Amino acid sequence: MRLRLYLANEIAARYDQPPVPPLPVPGTVNFQPGQQGTALNIDLAAPLIENALRSPNQRVVNLPLERTDPTRPAFANLQILLEQTVRLSCFDGVAGVYVLDLRNGQDFYFVLQGGEPVSMPPNVAFSASSTIKIPVMVSVMRRLPENPDDETNRYLVEMIGKSVNPATDWLMENVIDPLRGPLKVTEDMRALGLENTFLAGYFYIGAPLLYRFETPANQRQDISTEPDPYSQTTPDEIGMLLQDIYLCANEGGGSLVAVFPWEITPAKCQTMIKYLIEDRIALLIQAGVPDGTKVAHKHGWVTDAYGVIHDMSDAAIVFTPGGDYVMTVYLWHPL
Repeated sequence: MRLRLYLANEIAARYDQPPVPPLPVPGTVNFQPGQQGTALNIDLAAPLIENALRSPNQRVVNLPLERTDPTRPAFANLQILLEQTVRLSCFDGVAGVYVLDLRNGQDFYFVLQGGEPVSMPPNVAFSASSTIKIPVMVSVMRRLPENPDDETNRYLVEMIGKSVNPATDWLMENVIDPLRGPLKVTEDMRALGLENTFLAGYFYIGAPLLYRFETPANQRQDISTEPDPYSQTTPDEIGMLLQDIYLCANEGGGSLVAVFPWEITPAKCQTMIKYLIEDRIALLIQAGVPDGTKVAHKHGWVTDAYGVIHDMSDAAIVFTPGGDYVMTVYLWHPL
């Protein structure tokens, strides 16, 4: 016991080298790799020293060292890094970012306007554009059998993987409700507790606005992204919906199963993730991950009559060796 205490208190400090955690690279979203450290292995060293003390000739001991791995970067530092990245890009519009670690439930959510944080709560309404097709997919899958027919499956692939608007309208008219399909989607989102996410009309040109929704996010007076009255969401709500799909697919839990028992199943959620993986554009979140990283996502943007994009968004589940994440990004610029 005294030998172990001596090694711990007097000797270990001469050999222990703490690992260096990964460090953010200023001005980028990259990290410098961490470095391993070393630590004296007291459990192995003590018997070696005891044997040397008893030996008449083997009096030298090479103290055993073990490698210590660097710790993971602090999750809170990731938010600071992303906020700094937005500021350094000089983006003077409104940026909303939500990130969730699916292993432990840690998350953060921020909205910056001209690089400055929006007052709490950060909920700001953004045009949902084609990311609203994630709620449409959930509502469609709720009403389908476990194995949909080939025609319906083809339209689901077109809606998510190719972002085809007529396919989205067909699914709402033929699977959900021929007249109130968008409103039924909104009702499903309300049932899940997503009060800022809605769809108020079909996608075809000239489709009437079926209802004018007022939400806590779009009634703010201090900030506006001029959100589309036909479809809106917030970065955290669409992120929470992706979390529910993930939990349903992997654990059979989450709000989808609780709110829609027997209608939403793990098998259906696994199918939804497969549809989201079919959205392959090599842009936005997909462009920012290492080659071969699996990304289940839906992107969206809106082009005005002059060809200018004011709204751009991406909502994704990112599968990595170190853990899976939800990340959603919504951007708006008035010019």
